[in-house]
Amino acid sequence: MNLSTAEDRLAREFGAAIRARRKALGHTQADLAGMIGTNRRFISELERGKGTSYLAPALAAAEALGMRIGTLFADRAKPPGPLLPPL
Repeated sequence: MNLSTAEDRLAREFGAAIRARRKALGHTQADLAGMIGTNRRFISELERGKGTSYLAPALAAAEALGMRIGTLFADRAKPPGPLLPPL
């Protein structure tokens, strides 16, 4: 797989996913920037597919092994279930 092609696709998909999730949760770019200690401009660039080039090799490696990179993080993204008091 061409690394440049993987990088471009990852940047678009990653940015779109971040934007969709942020909006679904009702956060502004400034809100998200504050949550991660950066600025709104960085969030804007991230959502437009800029600044994600460091992830391209990870995508290329996963795809070369027949994996989607998202499956590597699926379990981590799930919030823990409700805490129930012991019986």
